Amino acid sequence: MSKPKTKTIQEITDKWHEVARAGEFDHHQGRRMALDQCRQYLQSLSKSLDMERARLRYLAQRLSDHFWAHNEAHRTKETRGYPGHHGCRVRMLHGSLEMHWYYNTFVRVKNGKGHAVFSEHIRRALKHRYSKPAFNRAHDWERPIIEETEAGFEIVRIMNANLTHMRRLVRANLKQLDNLEAHFDGLQAPEY
Repeated sequence: MSKPKTKTIQEITDKWHEVARAGEFDHHQGRRMALDQCRQYLQSLSKSLDMERARLRYLAQRLSDHFWAHNEAHRTKETRGYPGHHGCRVRMLHGSLEMHWYYNTFVRVKNGKGHAVFSEHIRRALKHRYSKPAFNRAHDWERPIIEETEAGFEIVRIMNANLTHMRRLVRANLKQLDNLEAHFDGLQAPEY
């Protein structure tokens, strides 16, 4: 028994164009089908944008891990400027992808064993990246890896902003689709 042939996107597109002008076609049923498929498409697109944001978070985390690998490699007494004071974090907060930098200050604890770490968030001055002066306190070995990591973060931030814009457009189209459906439902039937 053979499997039924799945239509290609082009075949489906051509069919919609064909029935748009067809006289012998149930356009009431066609309209319902078109509205339903439009809604399903937009909902599917919204879910795809969620998946894409999750992939961007994964990629941003790889950049962060790259920074931390360099940071750990310099955690020796032989490293000039030990310890490194800068750190970065990637996280999802209320559905939003965030990549932050902070500056750590190390204070010896009272009993003399170890240090307490106090982190100060560094504000991002530019739209998609931190400005170079934000890292003026970086040690010589920190500066190039911070710049390398931040350049990658900037790309991810731009891509994430594009996803946010697409999400707004999808929501706007879902609202307009509801308006269009209500408009169709309110159309006056012809009087014969």
